[in-house]
Amino acid sequence: NGIGGSVHHQGFTVMFLPVAESLGLSRAQTALVFSLARAENGVIGPITGWLVDKYGPRPLMIAGTIIVGIGYIMLSRTTSYRDFVLVYIFVISIGASTSFMQATTTALNAWFVRRRGIVMAINSASFRLGGAFMVPLLSLVVLKWGWETAALWIGVMMIVLMIPLTLFMRRSPEQYGMLPDGDTRDLREVGAREVSGTKSGEADWEVGEAVKTRAFHVLAAGTVLRMSVHGAVFVHIIPLLQWKDASPQGAANMVGILALVSVPLIILLGWISDRFSRQKILAGAYVLSGTGLLLMNFVDGTVGVFLALLLFSGSEAGSALNWALVGDLFGRKKFATIRGILAPMYNAALFVTPVAAGWIFDKTESYEIVLLTGGGLFFAAAIVFFSLQAPVRDVLDVAARAKAKATAEEQ
Repeated sequence: NGIGGSVHHQGFTVMFLPVAESLGLSRAQTALVFSLARAENGVIGPITGWLVDKYGPRPLMIAGTIIVGIGYIMLSRTTSYRDFVLVYIFVISIGASTSFMQATTTALNAWFVRRRGIVMAINSASFRLGGAFMVPLLSLVVLKWGWETAALWIGVMMIVLMIPLTLFMRRSPEQYGMLPDGDTRDLREVGAREVSGTKSGEADWEVGEAVKTRAFHVLAAGTVLRMSVHGAVFVHIIPLLQWKDASPQGAANMVGILALVSVPLIILLGWISDRFSRQKILAGAYVLSGTGLLLMNFVDGTVGVFLALLLFSGSEAGSALNWALVGDLFGRKKFATIRGILAPMYNAALFVTPVAAGWIFDKTESYEIVLLTGGGLFFAAAIVFFSLQAPVRDVLDVAARAKAKATAEEQ
C-alpha cells in the first residue's frame, strides 16, 4: 500500500493537468475518467468483497497487482481519450479494486480485534507515507519526461516490486493455530467480548442481518458523505493548489508534505480509537476537515494554504477508522462482503462529485463553490458519525455463538 497503493490512488492528481493538456481535455472530461473508475468499483465491489471472503486476500492481490501493472504499461501507449478511458477503467481500475485497500483491510480485520484501530491506521498511514515520497517523485518524472513515461514506470514497478510482497499475505490466524490479537483459546472460551459502545468483538453478523440494521445505513450515509468530498478534493488537489497560485512542482511538494504530516496523526487517532469511541473521533476529524476547506477560500500564500490543508488532514485519518468500524459493528466473518456492499453507495457519489467539481471550475474558473459545498458536507458527515450506534443483539445469543464456534474449532 505504501508504494503501489499511494501511486495509484494519489498519482492520478499529478497526471491530471498533463493528461488534460496532452489529450486536449477540459477538467470535467479528465475528472470523468476517475469518476468512471469509481463507478466501475461500485459495480464490482460486492463481487470482489465476496471473492476475498471466500478465497482470502492473497489470490486476489496477486491477480489484481498483475492486472494493474499491465494496465499502466498499456496506458503509457494510449494516444486518444477513448483509449485512455478504456484502459484506465477496464484494466487498471479492475485490478486496483482487488489488490489494494479491499484485500489488506480484510486481512487486518481478520488478524486483529482489540487493536483493529491502530493496525488499520498503520495501513492507512502507509498510503500517506508512500505518497509523501512517491507523489513529488512522480511529479518530477511527469514534468521531465511526460505522463506516458511515468505510467510506464508505474506499471513496471507494480510487477517487479509489488507482486513479491503479496506472497507474504495470510488469510487468518486460525489457519496457523492462533487467534486474533495473540489471544489464547482459554480466553475465548469465557464467551464473547462484551457488546457495548462501538466494539462488537467476536459477534459476527451475516450479510443479510447486517444490511437490515440501522447501524449499517447510518454507517453508509457517513461513508458516502465523507468520501464524496475527500475523493473530489484529492482528484483536484493539485489543480486546486495551482488555482491558489502554487507552481505545479510546488503543489506536488505540498501534497507530499501533507501526506508526511498526516502519518503521525493517523496513527495517533488509530491508537486512541482503540480506547475511546471511534464515532466521536471521526466526528471531530470531519469538523476540522470541513473547517480547513472553508478556510481555503479565504487564505492566500503558501503558509496560509498549507495550514488550511493541515486541518483537511483530519479527513486522511477518517479512512482507517471508517473501515475499522465495519469490523467493530459486524465482525470478521463477512467483513469484505459487507464492505463491498457499501462500495456502490460511496462510489456513486464519487462518480458525481469530481466531475461536478471540474464542471464548476470550467464554468466559473474558481474552486470557491466546491470548497464551500465540501465543507458543508464534511460537517454533515461529522453529525452522522456522531449519531452512529452499534447494532445490539441479545448478549446470551452472542455468547452462545462464540462458544459454539470455539467448540467447532477444537473438533
